[in-house]
Amino acid sequence: MENKKLNFVVIGAGRFARNHIRILQESKDANLVGITSRTKESLGKIRGSVSKNVVLTTDASKLINNKNVDCVLIVTPPSTHFELAKAAIKAGKHVLLEKPMAANLKEADELRKIVKNQNKVFMVAHQYIYSDYINYLKSNIKEIGKVSFVYGEHLYPGPMRNDIGCLWDAGTHVLSIIQYLFSPGSIKNISGNGADILGNKLDDFTTCTIEFENGLKALITVSWLYPEKSRRLIAFGNKSTVFFDDLSNDSKLKFYKVIPKNKQNRSIYSDNFEKMEINPVIKSIDAKDVLKNQLNHFIGCIKNKKEPETGIEKSYQITEWLDKISREIKLPGYREF
Repeated sequence: MENKKLNFVVIGAGRFARNHIRILQESKDANLVGITSRTKESLGKIRGSVSKNVVLTTDASKLINNKNVDCVLIVTPPSTHFELAKAAIKAGKHVLLEKPMAANLKEADELRKIVKNQNKVFMVAHQYIYSDYINYLKSNIKEIGKVSFVYGEHLYPGPMRNDIGCLWDAGTHVLSIIQYLFSPGSIKNISGNGADILGNKLDDFTTCTIEFENGLKALITVSWLYPEKSRRLIAFGNKSTVFFDDLSNDSKLKFYKVIPKNKQNRSIYSDNFEKMEINPVIKSIDAKDVLKNQLNHFIGCIKNKKEPETGIEKSYQITEWLDKISREIKLPGYREF
C-alpha cells in the first residue's frame, strides 16, 4: 500500500468539485479513475480537463461498487451526503466527505454508527484545519495565552443553497477552527438569531453567541447574502490577540501583544481591560494549498492506518453543535429530521 497509488473517484462535478479534481490529478499518490454527476451536461464541462482514461458517468453506484476503487471523494449538496457516504462506506471504500457531514443530527448519528463498524478511513473536509496558518496557531497557541473570547465571521455573496441554511454551510468553518484550536467541550448557553431574508425557509444571515463547557465564549456571524467576502477569526488571549484574515494577500495572520495592566494608574483601564499594542507582529508563513494539504492528510491516514484530524468523532461533535444552535435560536426551516 505504501508505494501504490490510491484509486479515487469523485462524486460531484460542480464548481468546488472541480478544485478537488484538479488537486487529485496533481497528486503523486492518487490516481483519478472516475467522476460521477447527476447530469451529462456537468460531466461534459469537465471532459476536456481530465484524462481520457477517467470514466465519466451519471451512475454513482457504478463507481462506488467498483472493486478497483479505493477511495470515494464526495462533493455534492449536503442533503445527499448521508446516502452517498453510507453507500461508499458499506462498499468498503475510504471516504473523504465535504462538510457538513450530514444535513441533520439524525443522519450524522446513523453515519457514525456505520463508520464505527468499518475498518476504513472516514474523514470530513473541514478544510481550515489543514490551513498552514491555522496549524501555526495550533502549534504556537501559548503565544496567545488563555483565550476567553473568539469572534468569527464567514460572509460571502453566494452561492445560496436550497437544502441547508448559511449556518450549516458556513458556520461549520468557524466552529471547526474553534474546536481544533481550543477543544472547548460541549455548548452550555446560546443566544442569537437567524434571518430568512429571501423567504426560502432557510437562514440567509445568522449571528449567535455561544458559551462552551470550558468557559470560552464565541460570537459567530455568517451570511451568503453579504456583498463582499470576509473570512476572519479573532481570538482574544491574555498574552496576545490574534487576527486571522484568510482573504488578506500579505498579512493573513497578525499577533497584537497585550500590555499588562498599569497597576500604578488603574483609572486608565478597568480591571477587566488590557490594552493591545497598535502595531502587530505579522507572521510570515510558507503556506501551501489547503486542499492539497487536506488530501495528503487523508492519504497519509490510509497508508499509516491513522484516525484523521477531522474524523467521525470530531465531525459528529460539530454536527451536534450545529443542531443545538439551530434548535436553541429556532433557526428558520431547521428540523432534526
